Amino acid sequence: MKKNLGLVMTGGGARAAYQVGVVRAIYEILKKDTGLFDVITGNSAGAINSTYLAANARDWDVATANLISLWKRIKPQNVYDLRARTISELGMKWLGGAVFGGMTTTGSHINHLLDTAPLRKLLSREIDFNHIQQNIKDNTLRGVALSTTNYNSGSNVVYFQGALDIENWARSDRFSIREDINIDQLMASSAIPFFFPPIQVGDSYYGDGCVRQTTPLSPAIHLGAEKIIAIGVRYPHNQARMQDLALSPFKNPTIGQITGVMMNAVFLDSLEADVERMMKINSLIKEGHRDGFKAIPILMLRPSRDLGKMTEKLNEELPATLRYLLKGIGVTEHEGLDLLSYLAFDQSYTVPLMDLGYEDTIKRSSEIQDFNGV
Repeated sequence: MKKNLGLVMTGGGARAAYQVGVVRAIYEILKKDTGLFDVITGNSAGAINSTYLAANARDWDVATANLISLWKRIKPQNVYDLRARTISELGMKWLGGAVFGGMTTTGSHINHLLDTAPLRKLLSREIDFNHIQQNIKDNTLRGVALSTTNYNSGSNVVYFQGALDIENWARSDRFSIREDINIDQLMASSAIPFFFPPIQVGDSYYGDGCVRQTTPLSPAIHLGAEKIIAIGVRYPHNQARMQDLALSPFKNPTIGQITGVMMNAVFLDSLEADVERMMKINSLIKEGHRDGFKAIPILMLRPSRDLGKMTEKLNEELPATLRYLLKGIGVTEHEGLDLLSYLAFDQSYTVPLMDLGYEDTIKRSSEIQDFNGV
């Protein structure tokens, strides 16, 4: 019997372009126009890719080709409002809140650096959310889910849409809601803290799903995935190299560098930890220690290069207002590159990432075919 194949894509801002090249390569390797993936889940920018693919799952050739086209065309202006007036107004609000916020009864209400109204407009135009339910109804897709973070409870909230036999789930720090996926949930899942504004969904406000999603494989499993391909966007660093860097002399870090490290912890670490945990469980089950668990084969695909370092010559390609903003927090050609990699929604960065994702995945063709039983 065919096992439900799940696709898990985590966040990473503009780094998510890497995932698009990977999925295109998987399609070419497995040669399945329909039914390529039965379950699709994502966090942050990975949720954007997931939702787009779920809405177009009827034809994976067209879906992946069009998603590549979208990432090739994307510019910073398509993601956030970079007009000087908008940036200045937000800057003045931040300054006013820092200087005069304590003099008011409510304090400062400014909570983001960039206005993402253009991104909402882009996604509303590019994704037909109604197609998701149709794909579920005709069994083209079993389920799709995206993760958000509720800013009131601090919990991880997973919105999902899928087959009727899928049940809601809840744990101490997370729970699910069955609801048709819409633009508000998608904007919330991809709302990078501090940079993008919190998004209202219902009566509450939400932000990036990666903030509280410590088990990114969980939604796919709850939706019925029996084997999983997970796409990461972090290059596996050599431990000796990491120790050398940690113990070598280094000047006082900029805000940009500190923020980049924090964002790496939020966006990149949880998937690797969850995959390691799942592999350990699978090994124990194989040895006979079942204890109510079932083995779920997992294949992890990730970059062969450091995606942060691929931004070294990118600064000059970006709009002047964005360069000005980033320079103010210490992002230069040599510093704060990890932070820049999350915000660099520009073809000069996204196209090389898609090419790398495609090349990395094609090199693992035999492994992917074996994993899928081809």
